Amino acid sequence: MVAEIEIMHASVAESMESEIVPLLRQQASMFAKLERFALQQRMLVEQEDTRPLLELLAQRQKLSSDLAQVSQRLAPVRQGWTVFRERLCAGDRDEADALLDQMRLSLSRVIESDEQDARSLAVRKQLVRRDLNNSRAMGAAACAYGTRPVPTGHRLDEEL
Repeated sequence: MVAEIEIMHASVAESMESEIVPLLRQQASMFAKLERFALQQRMLVEQEDTRPLLELLAQRQKLSSDLAQVSQRLAPVRQGWTVFRERLCAGDRDEADALLDQMRLSLSRVIESDEQDARSLAVRKQLVRRDLNNSRAMGAAACAYGTRPVPTGHRLDEEL
């Protein structure tokens, strides 16, 4: 059964031979774009700019879906990559190796950037939680003393 699956993957990979390097180029281009999105995301997280961040995340999601489709098309080749790689001419083999290295580096940088963003957002979330708890505590203290908070935007003599 395993041998039959390997033969099937090899025959699919053979039929795709002319598509492989162009698909790898497309995939590498998509990873580079994903890396640019990660850099933009970093700036938006640091600037606390929510609306553009959400728009960028939607673009990243679309790109990730497109990347998954290309990856799915390359799945049979990945299964027998060592054998397939040896069938490539030297120029295509070198280009494929370079593209794969480039994608690994891009993915590594995207993951690192996303992890840093996650840490920044976690710290921000803790600060907001602390501020909310402090506000609640101040409101409870004010209620305990029976005082009304002074409304903002009004003069005191208008309230009397």
